[in-house]
Amino acid sequence: CEEELVKQWYQRRVRGESKSTVSTVLANMTVKLVYWDNIRGLAESSHLLLQYVGEPFEYEKVPLSKEGMQKWLSEVRHTPGLKFANMPFLVDGETYVSQSLAVLRYLARKFGLMPKCEEELVKSEMIEQEISDLKSRMNNTCYDPFMGIPGFREGSATGVFDHEFLKSQLTARLEERIPMFDEWLSGGGFCVGEGVSYVDFLVYEFLDQLRRFLPSPFEGKANVAAFMKKIEGLKGIREYLSSDIYKAGLYINGPMAKWTGKE
Repeated sequence: CEEELVKQWYQRRVRGESKSTVSTVLANMTVKLVYWDNIRGLAESSHLLLQYVGEPFEYEKVPLSKEGMQKWLSEVRHTPGLKFANMPFLVDGETYVSQSLAVLRYLARKFGLMPKCEEELVKSEMIEQEISDLKSRMNNTCYDPFMGIPGFREGSATGVFDHEFLKSQLTARLEERIPMFDEWLSGGGFCVGEGVSYVDFLVYEFLDQLRRFLPSPFEGKANVAAFMKKIEGLKGIREYLSSDIYKAGLYINGPMAKWTGKE
């Protein structure tokens, strides 16, 4: 079962076995990632990891339209085997994984991109939660929770969404936290240890979203800039970022957001 495989994975990583050896613990089947079409959102970090490892995968995209929303509500979220239905989700043989961080961590275990010891695991979990907190604050700034979405939810008649106020609050938070990332990355390497791990793709993706939304807190942060270029230069990532689909410009947030990130 998956629990036993994960236990084997962790034991092997603690013993320091190689990436190739650990990768064989989980069967190397073609995985399918499912998310909204043309949106980076919460799925792009897993997508980047898949591009990096270079193994075949399928990316099923649900149109972010009235028809696509109806498809999600009536069909996709009722996929047999999918618990706590949400997008993105991952299908790997008979294994179904929902929630974005769970998807990313599953892929990291499958492809040997988890930290190699307890100390690195603790650091990864800490920075994972920090960057996820900033992404959550960005979402709260960009998406009106009181807005109705036809066919999905009703709106509020009394709620008031103040995008500019929330934007100023997020700017202040970034001015405090981005220097911490700059210090963390001062060694010139990856987020944790000497090699690439899953958290590098998470940090890269969410920092990129944040700097496009609010660039001023990133000015003069040379270590952050160097880290971003390092990830962009990785084999698989470099080719994807040069592709027509990426250069055409993807939404960062859905088109109903106050800021979509669409260039």
